[in-house]
Amino acid sequence: MSQQQQQQARQRQKRDLLSSEDQERLKERLNASYSADVLNIARHFGSRPLATTARVLDIDINGITIEWQWADATKRKSAKDEMQFAFREITGPGSVLNEVSSLAIEAHKALGLAGEPQLTKDKRDVDAKNLVDFTFRLPGALTMASIVFGLWLLAYMALVSNVHPRLRFIRHWVSQDTCYHLFVWALIVHALEAGAVYAFCYLLRVIQPQQMNANLQLKWTLGVGLFGIACLHDFAKRVSRQFALVGAN
Repeated sequence: MSQQQQQQARQRQKRDLLSSEDQERLKERLNASYSADVLNIARHFGSRPLATTARVLDIDINGITIEWQWADATKRKSAKDEMQFAFREITGPGSVLNEVSSLAIEAHKALGLAGEPQLTKDKRDVDAKNLVDFTFRLPGALTMASIVFGLWLLAYMALVSNVHPRLRFIRHWVSQDTCYHLFVWALIVHALEAGAVYAFCYLLRVIQPQQMNANLQLKWTLGVGLFGIACLHDFAKRVSRQFALVGAN
């Protein structure tokens, strides 16, 4: 495939992220429900603090075009102007609203307005409904006791040659070398699981800080490192549920 064909394929793929129906729905929603936020964007970025009305003219994968009307100093006549705001990376309609919300927040602050844009409030409320709770919960007491006892017994049989007489029967079934290799593999697996959870929690902290913080990251990492699959299964279920919610929206 030539470079030109690759570029065309990428353009088609990007266009699929935001259909023409999505563009129209977003434009109507912004003009109908968030006209004040759109007007503030025009007033700040268009350097027209006296702008009286503003509306979204066009939305596509590249950006949003806003038109505003403003009056001259004598207020005897008005004029129109427009500006296009480029988007950074669009993954769907939700990311378009995120981009517009960022513009509205910046304009809101620059104009010295109290509170926050209505779009930002509504977007946060919607996002909160689609965020899975990652509060750490320990496994059941019996499960924790069984895992700790199993690791202790495996370590004891792996590292002690002259074991307690009541445990010598285990030697008839599993040699010390085998116990040692099993113990090492258990440590490696638990460490890899903990490392994977730590990395995912870190990514979650960057993307959704309201879902994950340093304290929760530490708890999940230590929990998976010590109790292994008992904690990892709970964590994986929440991650799967979060991806399902994202996919549904």
